[in-house]
Amino acid sequence: MPIVLNGQVGSPSSRQIIAQSGKYFTVSEPTVGTPVVGATITAWSATANGLFVIANNAPSGGPDVILDFLRLRLRSTAPTGTLSMNFDAYNETGIVAGTTAVVSQTPVQVNAGKAQTSVATVQSFAAGCITIPAAVGTRRLQGTASIATGVAVDNDVYVLQFGADGVYPSKNGGAAARATDPAVIVGGMGPIVIAPQTTSWINMWWLTQAANVPSWTYTLGFFENQG
Repeated sequence: MPIVLNGQVGSPSSRQIIAQSGKYFTVSEPTVGTPVVGATITAWSATANGLFVIANNAPSGGPDVILDFLRLRLRSTAPTGTLSMNFDAYNETGIVAGTTAVVSQTPVQVNAGKAQTSVATVQSFAAGCITIPAAVGTRRLQGTASIATGVAVDNDVYVLQFGADGVYPSKNGGAAARATDPAVIVGGMGPIVIAPQTTSWINMWWLTQAANVPSWTYTLGFFENQG
């Protein structure tokens, strides 16, 4: 779908086309710019480390929800002793709701000229980690990822891309630990598709995290597509 701007014809990216069609949504911290307190997380858990829970409420045969990216910006006092952030994504048949340390969010459709309603409901962490209830439907692991953070610095931005094409930007460990210089560090997970009447959630644990509870601002991006 070419576009014409100032007499020049060009081709928008796939994300721009999806956004223009009214199928691209984002979720951010409830009060923009106000960090949300997380938790000190030092070990893997499938049910105690939840960051986001995304349920696809569409009826069978309806559109899929496809995750695009998650961006976490570290604010306030940075944790110490960090090496890497580790993520995993699970999916379960049925509509799952997380409990404790959770807030319900309304996804925002980025094209103001289109219908704003999403088939997805999203829960995000709040003053801790989301607790995932015991499995009722069929539960399976969809993907894992790791972002090599090294020393955490206030205002670091960690980006997790889902199913992106190409090579993820690499991080050079360097000869010495960073002190005050924030960085943008990117990692990737495979594609995550949330079918109608199923729920996926993203967990995170931080290898060797010691003192200081992190706070975050964030944006989760996803789109909807009829399979």
